Amino acid sequence: MQFYGCMNHDINASEIRELLKKVCEDPIFAKSPRYTQLLTFLTDQALEGTHVKEQTIGMSMFEKTYNPIKDDGKVRVYMFNLRKKLSKYYSEEGANDPIIFSLKKGTYDLQFEDKKTYSEETNDLAVTTDTVNSSRRYQKLTILLSLVLVVTLVSTFYDSIISQEMYCWEPFLNEDITNTFVLADQVIMSKPGTARGSLFTRIEVNSADEYIEYNLKHREDSFSLADYTLFTKGIPFSLIKLTSLFSRYNADITPQPESELKYDAVKRGNIVYIGQQKTMSLSKEIFLKNSKAFECKNEMITFTKDDRKTIYRPKHGDNIRMEYSIVSYMPLEDGHKALFFTSNHDIGVMATVDMFTDLEQLKEFYKKLPSKDSYFNALFKVEGLNRLDVSCELVELEIVE
Repeated sequence: MQFYGCMNHDINASEIRELLKKVCEDPIFAKSPRYTQLLTFLTDQALEGTHVKEQTIGMSMFEKTYNPIKDDGKVRVYMFNLRKKLSKYYSEEGANDPIIFSLKKGTYDLQFEDKKTYSEETNDLAVTTDTVNSSRRYQKLTILLSLVLVVTLVSTFYDSIISQEMYCWEPFLNEDITNTFVLADQVIMSKPGTARGSLFTRIEVNSADEYIEYNLKHREDSFSLADYTLFTKGIPFSLIKLTSLFSRYNADITPQPESELKYDAVKRGNIVYIGQQKTMSLSKEIFLKNSKAFECKNEMITFTKDDRKTIYRPKHGDNIRMEYSIVSYMPLEDGHKALFFTSNHDIGVMATVDMFTDLEQLKEFYKKLPSKDSYFNALFKVEGLNRLDVSCELVELEIVE
């Protein structure tokens, strides 16, 4: 099969597919599923001879998260980064590829150019550019001198704002990474013969699999799964804080109820867990698995150091609530990371999320760690009056090697 159009010579479509596979398997693209998907989409459109528009890409790639009316520039950002990735690929592993996947500035149509023609065009452009630059050398020097002050101001802004140290958040704020926000929820069940609106929960039932296992052991209950689950108010409050942070860096977020969490989500990217630890299902197989000091059972947290055990329990009374929350930062497979914000009540989760999204407070916390790359399990005491005026104090810290 021969394909014609947007190129200098006839190119075999099967050859294009083979080269696409080679490009996508290169490390530059292999760990960037979004850009692999984008390049594949553009290749398909080019082979079909379809003219691509920004809105077409947005609707196909981002679906519900893309708003063509708002026009937030998301597509243009991804195209800019795709051009950079292709340029890097063809300067390294793809230097000898016979066909170049080319994206000209100002267009969304992918072109296929044979290596010789692409090299000639690049060289011609370089010669032309050198000639023009030579005739305007002194004009450019004057302009550069005039812009020194502007560059200085921009650099200052970059150092103070853009390049702000993000510590444990850095692996999550890469736009090439998939981030799954695991939201703690409680499975809800109903029972035939009970009053309308009667709902039931069981601490050991936090997923469909656990529901099946429970029903096999307790057939007399005759529970049925409701078509919804329960989230406590700590989830939306914490989610707002985290979403605000991630949106500033154009980082992807995929929310996932704990009751529906599957292993593929754990394997394909980073995990941020938010909420109660007592309703964990799959997440309990990951949480604190690298810890030699912490153990959680019901509402009791045990910390062991130098053969000495300390037990931490929440306290309630007279409108004052005191509880303990664990923040755990740990590695997953394939270089991915996990961050857990856990407690058995809303106040602990909200307080630690507030702290870790406040970069000044996070900076103070990291002074207690050996390096910004340290993995850790940290226990915080959280106190508040009617859940107001909340304090968050570090009481135990485990550095995980």
